Amino acid sequence: MIKYIKGFDGLRFFSILLVVINHLGVSEYFKSGSYLRENVYYFFSGAAGVTIFFAISGFLITTLILNEIKETGKFNIKYFFIRRFLRLIPPVIPFFILLFIFMKLDYVRDTSIGLLASIFYLFNFVPKAKICWSAELSHTWSLAVEEQFYIIWALIFNYFNALTRNKIIFFLLALCIITSYTLPLMSIQLHGKKYLLDNIFFVTRWTIPAIGPILLGALFASLNHTNWKNIQRKFNEKKYAFLSLCVFFSPFYLPHVLMPLINLFHGLGAVLILLWIANNQESSLIKKLEWKPIKYIGTISYGIYIWQGFFVRTGPNLMPKTWVHEYPQNVILTLFVAILSYELFEKKIAHLKNRFKTVTN
Repeated sequence: MIKYIKGFDGLRFFSILLVVINHLGVSEYFKSGSYLRENVYYFFSGAAGVTIFFAISGFLITTLILNEIKETGKFNIKYFFIRRFLRLIPPVIPFFILLFIFMKLDYVRDTSIGLLASIFYLFNFVPKAKICWSAELSHTWSLAVEEQFYIIWALIFNYFNALTRNKIIFFLLALCIITSYTLPLMSIQLHGKKYLLDNIFFVTRWTIPAIGPILLGALFASLNHTNWKNIQRKFNEKKYAFLSLCVFFSPFYLPHVLMPLINLFHGLGAVLILLWIANNQESSLIKKLEWKPIKYIGTISYGIYIWQGFFVRTGPNLMPKTWVHEYPQNVILTLFVAILSYELFEKKIAHLKNRFKTVTN
């Protein structure tokens, strides 16, 4: 039974690094519509970082639930939701409070509707209209997707057996593939005019198809749990490590027709790398990923992700802004506040969360 998996915090480090680099404005160096912009830039984008986060989330949460079932004979859905609440809520409370204050002081654009949607983990459905969307809240779409997945996945685990769960995953993955192509082409009528759905909403951020990489993480965590010895043997072979990297770097060579599925291909590659890491815990690569500075940044990556939305936002040229949004203090403040939040606040909450664990670490 796999419990703590070394190396995952190291991957979180690289994921949050991609998000911050992207929001600092790296996209300006890639010409719109070019191969560099459509394929290469993806690896420097926040989307790539979020996809890796999603893959880790699906893999890890499913592994933890399966461990709980194996050790206790059942899944305690009540404790699961309490643990998720205690994990997700602490960093966002001060974030929402401070952002609300900044809105009322006109330091940033006041988008109370978007703030309310974000608080209730619905920001992935917020339209692009300025009355709802804001640069400071835009990153919370991924938090909404994760929370929606947790609710769906916990209920599925509570009511269905392993075979049915896997069938549901494949069904949802099929929906993700279909909607990745169809949603951007759909249109709606507004005030007598027809608009593409994609021009009004961030349709790729809707629960379906956005949960695709999380579903892949969940699927392969289940396979790893039920067929561990066979998978361990395969992922000790170099060819499977090479295969994982080939899939991970597939955005470099995906044909245009498959580009709408870029998050699924990249997510699959990330999950295969997770499998390799989980089954090669004593490798030299894992030791590098466990290097203390990298591991620590990975540990506080959730807090960094929350606070980079406040300080770094989604780009360097957004208005209005104050000195806290200027480089380099925006990056310094992001790291400083995330460390402060983790050391003074989140650690104490983590001890409380341990009271609701049903398995030992």
